Amino acid sequence: MKPCHRQFITCSALALAFHFLFPLNGRAVIWTSDDIDGDGIPNLVDPDVDNDGIPNGLDKNVNGGIARSGPLRGRWVGNRLKNDNPSEKDIDGDGLPDDSLAEKDIDGDGLADDSDSELDIDGDGRADDAYNERDIDGDGMLDDAADEDDIDGDGLTDDDTAELDIDGDGLLDDDVNETDIDGDGRENDAITEDDIDGDSRADGADDEDDIDGDGVVDDDPNDNDIDGDGVANDLDEDRDGDGLLDAYDSDDDGDGIADSDDPDFTDDDPGVDARSQPAPAVAQPPPEYVQYAGGTAQGT
Repeated sequence: MKPCHRQFITCSALALAFHFLFPLNGRAVIWTSDDIDGDGIPNLVDPDVDNDGIPNGLDKNVNGGIARSGPLRGRWVGNRLKNDNPSEKDIDGDGLPDDSLAEKDIDGDGLADDSDSELDIDGDGRADDAYNERDIDGDGMLDDAADEDDIDGDGLTDDDTAELDIDGDGLLDDDVNETDIDGDGRENDAITEDDIDGDSRADGADDEDDIDGDGVVDDDPNDNDIDGDGVANDLDEDRDGDGLLDAYDSDDDGDGIADSDDPDFTDDDPGVDARSQPAPAVAQPPPEYVQYAGGTAQGT
């Protein structure tokens, strides 16, 4: 490279650096990774992290964009990763990984992820319970992917007994009003919903022993609500929540074993099934007597 070219590049780099550090108003711009727009408000509590004029809750790239105001006005600040990019591990740039237990507000919109008012945890513009929202926490893994074990990104695996709200919509999984436990847009008892808890194991699969993902295996005496719909098994007309009433279902408890071969197909009392009980005694009518000449005799 010729000396004049090297000199030009060097001067250009110095000019660019000077422009960033000393804007036209003469004041130095102080910004850090904790305050990417340099407005003096830490990303952790900044309602518009990148100062692009779009509130965090509506911004598809919370921590990256062209600043519309502030000391870095007109310049790109932050990264260029959209919220739903697999490489974006900290959507709101607050220094807390999105899958961390300490991260209670993934998109930095001021609403806790488990709040009833938080309808879009990752701030990608798609409601968490929308049919086309396939990645609720915006970690780049589809909610029904085999490797996705934390749908709402709260740091608790979906089958953890401490995880009481798998899709993070503010409704407990065993609440009678929670009609879509894994938040995939298909109701728990829909015929098209074959994986109620979103753990990538079909509800009728041999290895699916916890249909509603409450951490209690379905044949455990303490699990009296297999499909997590808030209705006890012995009162539930569709125990496994597959959309087929038990009266027409060949596998009432959804364990993959046909009722005709299952010694405990109701799961009301594990190990005990009505078919294995002795038939109830049937009262017999009193014997009939017929009258004949000279006396009576017992009839047949």
